[in-house]
Amino acid sequence: MSNYESLSETQQFACRVIADHARSTAFAIADGILPGNEGRNYVLRKIMRRAIYHGREHLGFKEPFFYKVCDRVIDQMHEAFPELAVQRDFVTKMVRLEEERFGNTMTVGLGKLSELTITSEGVSNEELFPRIAKLYDTYGTPRDLIRVFLEEKGITFEEDDFNQRFDAALQQLQQQSGIGKTERKSEISPIYAELLEVVGPSKFHGYETTRVEESDVVGIVKADTRVDELKEGEDGLVVLRDTPFYAESGGQVGDVGVIFNNEARLKVVDTFAPLSGLILHKSKVESGSIKVGDKVAALVDEFKRDATRRNHTATHLVHAALKEVLGTHVKQAGSVVAPNYLRFDFTHYQPMSDLEIKEVEDLVNRYILQNEPVNTNMMALEEAMRSGAVAMFGEK
Repeated sequence: MSNYESLSETQQFACRVIADHARSTAFAIADGILPGNEGRNYVLRKIMRRAIYHGREHLGFKEPFFYKVCDRVIDQMHEAFPELAVQRDFVTKMVRLEEERFGNTMTVGLGKLSELTITSEGVSNEELFPRIAKLYDTYGTPRDLIRVFLEEKGITFEEDDFNQRFDAALQQLQQQSGIGKTERKSEISPIYAELLEVVGPSKFHGYETTRVEESDVVGIVKADTRVDELKEGEDGLVVLRDTPFYAESGGQVGDVGVIFNNEARLKVVDTFAPLSGLILHKSKVESGSIKVGDKVAALVDEFKRDATRRNHTATHLVHAALKEVLGTHVKQAGSVVAPNYLRFDFTHYQPMSDLEIKEVEDLVNRYILQNEPVNTNMMALEEAMRSGAVAMFGEK
C-alpha cells in the first residue's frame, strides 16, 4: 500500500490540493505573475496560501514545503515546457518567500482572531462578520480555522449560514478596497464611433515632422455633441484630416501645440485617440473662430515633444537596466511618460536595496552617455520580434 493510500480522506484531499496548486503556481510564476494583492496576483496568492494551509493544517508540515513541491513540478514538466527550467531558481525563491511570509501572517492572524473572539460577546453578526472577513483577507487566517475558533468561544453557526454571511462580508470588503478586481476602463462616448464613421481615420505624420502646413478640419465636438464651429474662448475637440500630433498611447502623454490659420488660433492642450484612427485635439480657441471645412496649419510644441521622447527612451533604458541588475523576471507593469518626468512600474518580489538602485542609475547613465541614435521603424509584429523587439502586455 502506498503512503497516499494510508492517509485519511482529509489528508488525501490535502495532497490533491497541494499537487494541483503547485502546478498552477509554478507555471504562473514562470510566466511572470507574482503573488500580490490585486487582480491575477491576488488569485495566485490565494492559490498558494490554500495549498500551504492544507499542508500545515492537515499534513502536519511545520517547515516550508510547498517550494519543494513546485520544484518537483518543474522536474516532471520541464521537457515539455523548457521555460520552467529556465525560471527554476526564480520560482523556488518566490514560492519560499511567500511561504515564509504566509507563515508569519498566519501566526499574527491567529493571534488577532483570539483577541477578537474574546471581545466579541454581544457583538451583532453585522459587526462580527466584517471583522473576521478582514482577518481572512488581511492576515490570511483560513475561514475553517476562524469557524473552529468561534465555536470554541461558544459562537456557533450552521455551515451554510456561516459561509453565506462570510462571503457577503468578504465581497463587501474587497469591493471597498478594490482588491482582486480589475478597474473598468472609462466607457467610450458613442459620439466618437459616429464621428469616426463619418470623417474616417486621420493621417498621422508625427514620426516624420512636427508641423503640417495644410490640413482640413473634418470634425468638431463640444460637450459630447458634434458642432460645426468653435468661437473665441470656447473649448472643444478638433479632428484634422492630417496631423503631426501624437495621441496619448502606451503611457506617453499626448502632444500639445497650436492649430491656426489667418482667421483663428487654437491652443492644443492634449491629444488622445479614444478609437483607433480617431485623433482628437483637445483645444481652446484663443482668437477668431474655426469651422468644419476650414484649412489650417498644425504645429506641435517641439520642446515638449523632444522632452517626452527622451523620457520615453529612458523608460526602455530603465527596463533594460532593471533586468540586468535584478533578473530577467522583471516585467513592465505600466508607465507614465511626460515632458517633465517619467514613471516606470515593474514586477519584483521585494523592495530594491540602495545598492541595486545605484547600479540601475549607473547603468542608465552609461547608456545615455553612449549617445546611440534612436530610429523609428514601422514593421509587422513578427518581423519586429525577429529583430529583437520586446513586446509587453500582448502588444499587437
